[in-house]
Amino acid sequence: MSFLESYRLELELLSPVHVGTGETFPAYAYVPDPSARAVHILDPSVLLLHLSPERRRDFLAKVAEGPRGAQAVLQSLYREGQIPREAIRRSLPASKAFLNTVLEAHQEALLEFRPLPYSPLGAYLPGSSVKGALRTAWLFWKLVQRGEDLIFDRGQWVFRKTREEPRIRAPKDPKLEHNQDFEGVALGYAHWDGERRRYKRDLYRDPFRAVRLTDSDPGQGFLNRIGIHHPLGTMDGTVVLAETFRMGSRFQFLFRYQGGLARHQGVAGAIPPRELVRALREYYGRVAEWERSYAGEHGLARALEVYGELEKRLKDPEVFPIRVGYGSGRLALRLALLLPEDHPEGQEPKTRKTAGALQPKDGYPLGWAVGRLVTLA
Repeated sequence: MSFLESYRLELELLSPVHVGTGETFPAYAYVPDPSARAVHILDPSVLLLHLSPERRRDFLAKVAEGPRGAQAVLQSLYREGQIPREAIRRSLPASKAFLNTVLEAHQEALLEFRPLPYSPLGAYLPGSSVKGALRTAWLFWKLVQRGEDLIFDRGQWVFRKTREEPRIRAPKDPKLEHNQDFEGVALGYAHWDGERRRYKRDLYRDPFRAVRLTDSDPGQGFLNRIGIHHPLGTMDGTVVLAETFRMGSRFQFLFRYQGGLARHQGVAGAIPPRELVRALREYYGRVAEWERSYAGEHGLARALEVYGELEKRLKDPEVFPIRVGYGSGRLALRLALLLPEDHPEGQEPKTRKTAGALQPKDGYPLGWAVGRLVTLA
């Protein structure tokens, strides 16, 4: 085994994926084009330079009124052919649900959308988001393999033997430091300081320090409407507009594993890439089964299509499932599968986020992909 192993991590999206940047795209900087099923992203400063003084004053006055005023004047200028090509930075395809939401918006909040991360080459999937999903699966795997409960008891995380499947006995309302200490104990890089009555986390011994993952190659964004399905329909009016990657999009990352760090005790434990694949198949396979039962119970036809395709792909033992980005849900992100049912986070969620439809029941689940590690010479 070499000190440094290199792989190509290939991902194919089975459902729309959105990774947030913490930003929203303002209503005065884009205009919908329903006939082309697209949205044109604008450079407002270039647009202002090409407008006549009178139209410029009207435009600024409408923008000052708020998002609805800004969209109204931009849509009017576009219909009249008053937006020059030079003012269009790029054009993005958009779902019918996205366009209808913008064109018929009654709330100003529905006129801003969340963009994907961008580099000079285009939108991309951050390696940090994918690495976080790998880490969650590995945490699950390590706890299951150890076969003991991990219990929060009087300020400490303690392993105790169990006769059943391991469980996480967490505080009812865990704080950030509780979560950080939990990861440190589970992965072996946090130790209890009896004198100070707190944990000491040695981040240099975090096993994932041996895992390096680049950002993806660029892809094309797609503007989408994200809704929330509730069995009683009480959340149908809750809408988020966001740029997503389409189902079927493919991405590549460079995955490097420095196995020598674990062998020479530079980190607290090894993460053999092939065992990581087993962890991903086990953990996200369970998450998919849990969600599939919900989709079947409530007749979410498009969600069932995704889970059916996932099942088919996993017949290849080299392929693994993974869940990334916004809307992945607490099942995938918070190890809820190992929490007891009496814990608030251990109960099955009553809602699901879906994308691409005016009615949330008709949308696709977010964040599902299948991956493969290909050894590089």
